[in-house]
Amino acid sequence: MAMSEDLLIDIPEEFRSATTGGFYEHCIECDKYLLDEGTPYLIEKVMKNYVGYKAQDTIVDYAICMDCAQKMHQKMSKESLAATQQFFKERVDIDAQVNLDMSDTDDSLGFTNKCLVRKKTKDECSEYQVYAFCRGNQMSLETPPYMICGEAMEELMELLSDSTKDELGGFFDRHFAPDPTLFEGAPNKRLIWV
Repeated sequence: MAMSEDLLIDIPEEFRSATTGGFYEHCIECDKYLLDEGTPYLIEKVMKNYVGYKAQDTIVDYAICMDCAQKMHQKMSKESLAATQQFFKERVDIDAQVNLDMSDTDDSLGFTNKCLVRKKTKDECSEYQVYAFCRGNQMSLETPPYMICGEAMEELMELLSDSTKDELGGFFDRHFAPDPTLFEGAPNKRLIWV
């Protein structure tokens, strides 16, 4: 089914690659090209604020096609899926999310300024994650972008099963852990504090 043109906007700078400043071009998992018209994918960025300074760093950012995202979702344990659904059901005003006025794109992007769960603003968070659903080189407002603060993510992680945490850890290790060859042959050193 084709998406209404009214529900697509240009991808804002906030959801561009921290490395290149441009659009994400490939799925992090399967390397599928994402900028073909209509190709659905998800962008996730994890941000760190430095308290007392007007500075922040992008800790993790990537795009994943919906096929790969669905495969990852299917690898979650039944317990984790149930706990995640219950978590959001109890803590998120789904009606407000669904009934967001899509004609006002500033309002829909404003949803990334407050935590979906705890209502803290980005400035109040030491760490937060933002998410957006995109199609090709446009953001979909059919599911508006959103932000979740670090504290809410920690609370959610506590609800996940060990097998789901292992699956997420494996994804992180594949894509964001340092190359193990960087440490091969490194001399065994001791730190001596003087």
